[in-house]
Amino acid sequence: MLHLSKRRQQHALIASLILTLSIGIAPMALAKYRPPKNPSAPRATGANTTRGDSCDRKAEGKLTPLVPFSHIGQTSSQRPTFVWFVPDRTAHPLQFRLFTRTGQPLYRTEIQSQPGVMSVALPPDLPQLTIGQAYQWQVALICNPNVPSRNVVTTAEIQVVEPAASLQTQLATVQTPQQQSDLYAEAGLWYDAIATALKASETAQNQSTVLDLLDSLASSEAQPLKDWSNRLRQIEAIERQRQEPQPKP
Repeated sequence: MLHLSKRRQQHALIASLILTLSIGIAPMALAKYRPPKNPSAPRATGANTTRGDSCDRKAEGKLTPLVPFSHIGQTSSQRPTFVWFVPDRTAHPLQFRLFTRTGQPLYRTEIQSQPGVMSVALPPDLPQLTIGQAYQWQVALICNPNVPSRNVVTTAEIQVVEPAASLQTQLATVQTPQQQSDLYAEAGLWYDAIATALKASETAQNQSTVLDLLDSLASSEAQPLKDWSNRLRQIEAIERQRQEPQPKP
């Protein structure tokens, strides 16, 4: 009986340790992206939002906005951050453009492309976007300045919404970009979630937070838009492989 009692105590101790570890690890798990309730429908789906693939025939993947396409991604920021994937390893001039949904130009900037995940935030001197309005944005790789038809262009939409008061309260209680990104993802604010995930990745010196969020988006898009989900997963795989330590020569 004494031997049995000791065994039970050991089992209880092990169970207690497992529970303690699981409680300690749980806050680090990235929240799943949950599409907003009653979202607006986009004008186009992921299948026809990109003209061309890349400037480089050997590039992996396609120029891709990292957004949902079964619905318009939302933001609570009136000067949001836009995120996309560049397949080309060779740098090219890259144009970012923002329009109203009816096509009126609002902002344009040109930078040099770099392979992988890129982003741009609207500058503070630009008038704030309007809550309740949807906008269109484009990224264009300038493959040949003399032949515009060869440019690779991808397009997406964004909608500015008023954040729930409960979300603002929750955000005030967390301390890290990782936790903030989790809350935005759960609230269906995709643009805020990925922009904050980028900040978390800068702190951690890797893109795991961004790629975990991208994986979550791919899962949510799998049923309505399987092709788009597969495209996002391809990008995730490319970026994860890029992060792996390279063998020394």
